[in-house]
Amino acid sequence: MKKKICSVLFVLLTFVIPAIAQEPNKAAAQLTTDTPHFHGGDEVSFTMKLNEPLPEGARFDVRLSPISLNQEMTVSSQEPSDKDRKEFLLKFKLPDHARGGEWHILTVYLFLPDVSWTGSTIATNEMKFVVDGPNGPLPSNGAATIVRK
Repeated sequence: MKKKICSVLFVLLTFVIPAIAQEPNKAAAQLTTDTPHFHGGDEVSFTMKLNEPLPEGARFDVRLSPISLNQEMTVSSQEPSDKDRKEFLLKFKLPDHARGGEWHILTVYLFLPDVSWTGSTIATNEMKFVVDGPNGPLPSNGAATIVRK
């Protein structure tokens, strides 16, 4: 009888207790992040803090896009929100039919005064947000033929 009890205790200690002890770790690994979610038509606001002051008359354009495809939204910097000209509040409205999925900053272009276009960019962090919207397949191929009248 003692051998049976010892065998059962051995099985419990060997298999069941380690499995129970691992459950909280498994649950912790499945926690979601606090990535902000938006819908088409929502206003998105974020701050951009530069490492150096933006020169007078200059601006920067932030291009945001879904990660899965290139549906660019451009928001231009306005007046800084601090006297040091380093911090900016940017706001833009998502299109009503914005593609669903994870969005990010695609690029940030720096425009110096009196310049119409630039290749100068500002490096940035990986700010991301999620748009809850359509995200199904899109056409990727089409066949064209000439029609004679």
